[in-house]
Amino acid sequence: MRRVRLMSLVNSLRGRRYLRRCSLGFFSSRHFFFLALTLFIFSGCGYHLSGKAATIPGDVHSIAIPVFVNKTIKYSIEQRLTSAVVNEFIARTHYQITSDLESANALLSGEVFEYRSTPVIFSNNGATTYAITVRMKVSLKDLKTNKLLFENNNYAFREEFEISSQPGPFFPEEGPAMDRLAVAFGKSLVSTILNSF
Repeated sequence: MRRVRLMSLVNSLRGRRYLRRCSLGFFSSRHFFFLALTLFIFSGCGYHLSGKAATIPGDVHSIAIPVFVNKTIKYSIEQRLTSAVVNEFIARTHYQITSDLESANALLSGEVFEYRSTPVIFSNNGATTYAITVRMKVSLKDLKTNKLLFENNNYAFREEFEISSQPGPFFPEEGPAMDRLAVAFGKSLVSTILNSF
């Protein structure tokens, strides 16, 4: 009987010691150290949507955006995309947008090297929805210091567009569908650049 009580007492003490080790103080100190270490490691890291970016200097007040270079066979796509990007910068930022390098503090340049339209939904008359993919090189450079402020050599835009009239085997090169594509591209690219800082 004594032996049973003694074993019960020993087990009870062991249980208390275990509970004390797993108490809030022990738990919180271990996890506080882990949390502090995690915050320290990641405090120096910045999350960017894509590309490499640096802070835009305060003395940059104007950005030159010349017409993008078109390396695809898609006729005049560079003009539509450039125009959409210019309009988006004017609408969303305080920067003066110009095509004149002499009067600008920074230069946004781009080269479209891929345009692909893939039909994804069909009707009796042809495709009604296309998946559009545009890839380009884009960079933003400080013209005073020649420092790259943003660079992405493989910027990718992909979105699906529905053709409401005259479905066919190809995405229309002119008209509302192409305008919607350009506007969506402009919003996407400018958001990527601005959110990278």
